[in-house]
Amino acid sequence: MKTQLLLLCVALLALVSCAEKPLDPNKPVYVTVSTSMGDVTVLLYDDTPLHRDNFIKLCQSGEYKGMLFHRIIKDFVVQGGDPESKAHEPGVLYGDGDGGYTVPAEILPNHFNKRGALIDAKETDDVNIERASAGTQFCFVQGKKLTDEELAQKEARINEIRRNWLFYTFQDRLKKQEPVLAADSMKAELENRALVLLEDTLDVLGYYTIPADRREIYKTVGGVPHLDGSVTIFGEVVDGFDIVEKMSLVKTDKNDRPLKDVMIRSTKVFQK
Repeated sequence: MKTQLLLLCVALLALVSCAEKPLDPNKPVYVTVSTSMGDVTVLLYDDTPLHRDNFIKLCQSGEYKGMLFHRIIKDFVVQGGDPESKAHEPGVLYGDGDGGYTVPAEILPNHFNKRGALIDAKETDDVNIERASAGTQFCFVQGKKLTDEELAQKEARINEIRRNWLFYTFQDRLKKQEPVLAADSMKAELENRALVLLEDTLDVLGYYTIPADRREIYKTVGGVPHLDGSVTIFGEVVDGFDIVEKMSLVKTDKNDRPLKDVMIRSTKVFQK
């Protein structure tokens, strides 16, 4: 009887020790993503609380266990978090699964897509003008070092993305204000009026240029600058970027899915 009681006490103590401790709101939060290729540790940003808390919830619950990094593009991003990828079906194109929800955008001017940034995954602006993030998906930014000439090209791309997004936004706003403009017969009228609003807005905003300090980082460290201002950046890799680099080198199929699965084994949330 005493032996049974002792074993019960030991089991209870083990359960208590394994329980998640409440996080200290005054300390930064880290997550180690253990993969089939090694561990990657990220620091979560406090100024993107919706994405931070969503990622913490998913990691603490073990939701990511068994999911794949289903899209890997060298010099760009390593993307994972589609729940459907737990099936590990060979040759299947994953990427549509988001856990059944989205997270409102938290796109802040003080964050940019440097090498190692932790960013959202989302649908394109033409169908997602709010730029809401796919609930469970995320990306590690790999990118590459860029020359001044390449940065000039990326600036042009940023301005093109901004222009298109504003155009979609103004069309959506006009259709809500005047539902008649949603008719197919009013398409030309809608686009013309949206174009006027767009040009007026761009006259005020001016041409976007990458700040000098960021240019230097993109030149010496690397990243994916054309995503600046259009994705939520909610953390950064602080340890294990060599693993991200190894992932970026794996062979992939025509859909950028690794030929050999790269899997998330576990996630650990912690504070120092």
